[in-house]
This record gives sequence, structure tokens and C-alpha cells, in this order.
Amino acid sequence: MGVLYDAGSACAAEVAAAARCCDAELFLVVDRASEHVRARLPVLTRRFALCDITGLAARDAARAVSEFVPDGLLTFSEHRMEMTSAIAAAIGIPYWHSPAVAGRLVDKLQQRRAFAEAGLDDLPFAPVADAADLDAALDAVGLPAVLKPRRGAGGRLVQRLDTVSGARAALAACADAAPGTDLLVEALLPGDPEAAGAQWGDYVSVETAVHRRECQPLCVTGKFPLAAPFRERGSFVPHTLDAPLAERAETLAEAAIGALDISDGIVHTQLKLTAEGPRLVEVNGRLGSLVGDVVRRGSGFDMVAAAMRLALGLPVPDAPRFDEVTYQYSLLPPVLGAAHAPAAGPPDLSARLDGLRHLPGVDLAVLLDAPAPPDLQDLAAARLGRLQGRTADHAELTRLATAIDELCSPVLGAV
Repeated sequence: MGVLYDAGSACAAEVAAAARCCDAELFLVVDRASEHVRARLPVLTRRFALCDITGLAARDAARAVSEFVPDGLLTFSEHRMEMTSAIAAAIGIPYWHSPAVAGRLVDKLQQRRAFAEAGLDDLPFAPVADAADLDAALDAVGLPAVLKPRRGAGGRLVQRLDTVSGARAALAACADAAPGTDLLVEALLPGDPEAAGAQWGDYVSVETAVHRRECQPLCVTGKFPLAAPFRERGSFVPHTLDAPLAERAETLAEAAIGALDISDGIVHTQLKLTAEGPRLVEVNGRLGSLVGDVVRRGSGFDMVAAAMRLALGLPVPDAPRFDEVTYQYSLLPPVLGAAHAPAAGPPDLSARLDGLRHLPGVDLAVLLDAPAPPDLQDLAAARLGRLQGRTADHAELTRLATAIDELCSPVLGAV
């Protein structure tokens, strides 16, 4: 079993543990051009068999991987999706996304077109390559809207557009942060604050196991409310949707999987909860960030191992079952100004750490290094700290989230 390793939704330790659960002989495929890989290479070298594809084109990388005679191949990193598909196709590994499917999975414009052609969504959208395209895109889409990169993960560079002048400023900020990035403008989907509950996020993700085109819903993952501009605070299981709405969410996710022609793998489908029902945000052909952790702690179900089973052509025999609420919650840096400029410096939460650790329902509270305020490109991924734990029910989780906010807001202010 080969895993193309890079920054993503499963760390090396999780991958190793899952391989043992699947009784799979594991090797990692690494590219030292990745800063994430370079930083961890000493540990990876000691713990794993490595196939180094640094500097290799897909054909040569496939030749290097084939020497390990893998019976399955996958990745947990958005950045390695297309290379994984190219290698799998070249050496005849059947249970990973084809190059055409992978191309749709990493390109939000291709996804929108596929959803429209399948009659799943009529959300207005338009590609934007440069400033000359912007006015035409806004005429087609209208305001308010969302500007996002066609490729990428974690909300990087995603911005809300409310005015034409604001849209032009947002486009310029994206060009400064990531020159040459292809962008997409979509109509803003208004959320229904009552769909999941007023204290929760107005969006969810649906986790699905796909085996030979058959979809098996695993769970719907609840979310904490977003922070501006579109930053995720965290996830929890089980969700808070009523049964009919949860079923609609799972049905829409399955239809989107079919529209993209996905045949195998764990699929993470992000949905907005609107007054008209769930609407498609995007589909990820890999395990979603944080999802594996909260599901494993909440049920014992190993999503990473499930992904490996599917990559080996094996079905997933069961689904998670939850007796209590398990969460992961991020402490986010504040932002200033309408353009979401970063704050003047990283806030110091160290004096609050002991209080966070002693809150009922917190099993782990850690602060993360934040040596400098993030720029627009890094803002979506910036985290000051992380909390995780479990509560008896959602009411208790609500009280915990309020206590976290009260403890940290004197330092963080408005996030």
C-alpha cells in the first residue's frame, strides 16, 4: 500500500496505525519539494520505507512507485491528488480516482459545471482570470458573491464580495498574495441559521464511502460557526440536523458523487444549509480535515483505515455510531478591517491556557506557534491553538463554546 504523503487530513502516525489495522504493508511516496515533507523527513526516514519522487515527472514517478509493487495507492493531501491519479493510472491501480475525475475534484470550476449539467445546482458562477474578467463575472453572478481560487483547500484566499469596489480590492489582494492564481466567482449562498440550530454553523459535511460506485453514508459532520472571512472554527459529531434534513444532505452528496463520476474512496462533501435545503459548496475526493480525528474519538471508527480499505478494493463493513458529542475547536487570530487585514501581532493566550484546560469537556488544550501575523494567503490556515474533547450532549457543548469565548475574547476580541 502506497500513500503519497504531504500536508493534509492524516498525519504519518495516523497513516501507520491505519495500515496496521488493514494488515497492509505501507510505504510513503514523498516529494522533497514540499516544505511539509522536508520538515518531517528525518522522522519519516526512520519510520517508513520511502519512495522519493522529487523532481520526477508522472511517468518516471510511476516507474519508481511500481518498484514497490503496491496493491493500492491513495493520498490524504489535496496537493497530491492529481499525481496520485496519474501514477495509479500508469501502473494499473484501479481503486483510486481516474485522472479525469481527479481533475474535477481539484478544480472548483469543473465541479460547478458538472453539477449544473447534472441539474443538481443552479448557482450562478463565472471564472475570473484577471481584472478584465471581473466586471463581466459580477454582472453574471450578482452581489453579494464569493471570490475563491479554482484550486486549493482550507478556505485559502476565499473572500466575500459585497460591492464592485470591494471586489476589485479583493481581486488585487489575491493577485498580490498568489500571482497567477485562477479564480472563480460564485453567488453567495445565504445560510439558514435555524437549520442546524442558531448556535451552530449553517453548513455541514457529509462523509461517504464509495466502493465500486456504490455509496455508503458514514456520517454528517456538524460545524461551529464560521469566522470572517470564511475560516472554520472546528467540527463535531454527531450533527444537530433533524432526520429529514440529514437524509436530504446525504442524498445530495450521493448525487454529487455520481455527477463527478467517483467510483471509489472516502468523499468529503461540503454543503451549505439554506432555507430551501442543502446546497452544494464542493466535493473533496479525500478525507476531510479534522474529520478523522473527531470520528475516531467519538466512535472508534477509523476513517483513515476505511480510506485504505477502499483503495485496496475492499468495502467498508460498518459505519460510525456515536454515544456522546466529540469535537475539535480552533482558536483563531483576529482580523481587522473590511478587507480582513491581519491584526497587528499574534495575541498571547498563554495566560488563558490553564483555564481552558480546566473547562468541563476539554480533554486537550494546546497553543500553537504563531511567530508572525498571517497574510491573506495564510489567514485561512492560521491557528493560535486547538481544543478537543467530548461532552454528554449538544447543550453541554454549547455551554463549553460560550465559556471558551468568554475566556479568550479579552485577548482575541472579535475574531
